[in-house]
Amino acid sequence: MQAVWLGLVIGMLAVAAGAQPVIVERTEGPLRLEASLSQRVFAPGVPVEVTVVARNVSSAPLGVVFNSGQRLDLIVRRPRGDEVWRWSHDKAFTQAIQTLLLRPQESTVLRVAWDQRDLQGRRVDPGTYEAIVVFMGRVEGAARAPAALAPLAFTIGSR
Repeated sequence: MQAVWLGLVIGMLAVAAGAQPVIVERTEGPLRLEASLSQRVFAPGVPVEVTVVARNVSSAPLGVVFNSGQRLDLIVRRPRGDEVWRWSHDKAFTQAIQTLLLRPQESTVLRVAWDQRDLQGRRVDPGTYEAIVVFMGRVEGAARAPAALAPLAFTIGSR
């Protein structure tokens, strides 16, 4: 009986761990970037949505400059580095410099979802993957851009 209870507890802990959000962040001067997944484990076919928050952490207005209409990119790869999918691979963007003004402590939220298909449109296998967010903006007056955040590790469960 104890073995059954122990198995149940371990199973519940595994499910709870899969439901935990995954968050990475990076600060570039007055701009803090945060990327997150709502959970660590996704069922096959369920879109993997990444939320990106760009926040002005200063007490002064902040201009964030984009060299095109593209605000971010999302790269999905296997842990060994093989690129599986890239959000921007089949998109065209306006070629105009745009500036987003963020008031002190104000943030903007961007979301992008991956449908668990590779660049050829085939459903990917269950396993471990990494999502890498590349923020295409730069702080006005700074030369550095784009900023890649640390990988968000997640798993696609078996069918």
